[in-house]
Amino acid sequence: MKRLFAIAALLSFPLLMAQAQNFKFTQSGEFASFTQFTPPFTVVSLQVSRGFTTSGGASASLQYSVVSEPADFSSISITNVFGPIPSTAFTGATTQDLVLNIDTTTLDPTVFFSETCTIDFTTFIQTCVAGPAGLIQLDFRENGAQRSIVDLKQTTYSGPVTTLLHQKSDNSTANMQGTVFGTQVTGAPANVGVNHQSTLAITHD
Repeated sequence: MKRLFAIAALLSFPLLMAQAQNFKFTQSGEFASFTQFTPPFTVVSLQVSRGFTTSGGASASLQYSVVSEPADFSSISITNVFGPIPSTAFTGATTQDLVLNIDTTTLDPTVFFSETCTIDFTTFIQTCVAGPAGLIQLDFRENGAQRSIVDLKQTTYSGPVTTLLHQKSDNSTANMQGTVFGTQVTGAPANVGVNHQSTLAITHD
């Protein structure tokens, strides 16, 4: 119950920013994603997709998030990293073998966003700092253990970030190995697939 209260309080707590950060992307073509849970309560997720933006002309997008709480649920930390990336960073001709290899320190910080916010549920003091940056190196290989056709409309609230996703895609489970910002994520549950004119809109309030 305390954990649910903490999460609900975070989502409703006003997070003041000098300027909103918005990102819109049309996902069309191959994508890869994973979600990893580490006890007591840390959830890491990442998705990379081909396509094109409605502004800026980029041809791939990256979204990464981490939600983490200590064992006593006295605080919560949320990391949000998102934005356009070069098409050369996400390679592979088919979903049989997709590779993401990028150093986010080389990306333009005015369009590629990274932030970590922590809120203390004793004082309700919130602290936001620059989020992680560095190498992401992942190799996804489709295994076909499970396949699905997705037609999904989803709104996700992650601290100050709201994600609106309308996804139409063909999906398959995948094996994955590699690291994200120096942390090993090999073996995390992963998916690959093909998006069909899916739309992604991310807003930082």
